[in-house]
Amino acid sequence: MGMQPIGLSRRALLGGAAAMCLARAAHSSEEPARRPLAIDWVSGQNLLALGIAPLAMPEIERYSQLVVEPAPASDMRELGLRSEPNLELIHRLKPKLVVMNGDLAPMRERLAAIAPICSFDPDHFGESGRLAHARLALSALAGQLGASGAFGRFMQTLDAELAAGKRLMARYDRRPLYVATVIDGRRLLIFGRNSLFQDVLDHFGIENAWAGSVSRYGHTTVSADRLAARPDARLLCVGDTSRDTLKSLLESPVIASLPFVKQNRIVRIPDVLFYGGLPPVRRFARLASAALSAGGPNG
Repeated sequence: MGMQPIGLSRRALLGGAAAMCLARAAHSSEEPARRPLAIDWVSGQNLLALGIAPLAMPEIERYSQLVVEPAPASDMRELGLRSEPNLELIHRLKPKLVVMNGDLAPMRERLAAIAPICSFDPDHFGESGRLAHARLALSALAGQLGASGAFGRFMQTLDAELAAGKRLMARYDRRPLYVATVIDGRRLLIFGRNSLFQDVLDHFGIENAWAGSVSRYGHTTVSADRLAARPDARLLCVGDTSRDTLKSLLESPVIASLPFVKQNRIVRIPDVLFYGGLPPVRRFARLASAALSAGGPNG
């Protein structure tokens, strides 16, 4: 199934926006205190996709390594751990708005005592229509922040890159594809039909080689020998951090005998966050289409 532009219900959009956000915030060109604060990576990357640099965000250096894009602004403040953001600093920063997804729901009451809260959930885990939901969520967020124009430009760029990726994939040999991150010398985190990556595979017309069960987040941990079920498949490894562990994996005699290893059908791409709505969709589509259309062991 191709990834088509997704229509929005005006009633759903306005209702969702009113329910999700309680205040307006300014773009990064305004004074820092008027910028929203992102309490998590999902909120941060989606604000950045709208051209809005959050006042602060947790684990910025690690975000730069694993999420990568949109790149954080140089003047963003560090909030500490994602699991335990610095509430004292948030209080001192006096943000006009805190944007958060559901991961830190237990902190909502304490955060609401500091600033208005905007609940932002683009992922729709365990449900169908994830891309439509992600677009609706980002559009609603943009509307509340006065960034509807930026949202439109982002969607134009996303649609153009998806179309360009699909053209590139005309060169692909149409083999089914395993998409996985190597965990260690014998295990992989594999992404199945409920994953965000699946939407991109559908757009490119590529069969996901993994037909087994997955969690509501769209992935599961498997031993590498499970990939022998589809001897015709190719393996797409997601993540620079998996290079050493991939080498260890491939040195195992059992794994070395698998068809995708023996016939050099392994392609690597850099890290991509497997959740977070449209920004990681954009990054994965661009990297995967370039690597798969180029062919060769390293894409």
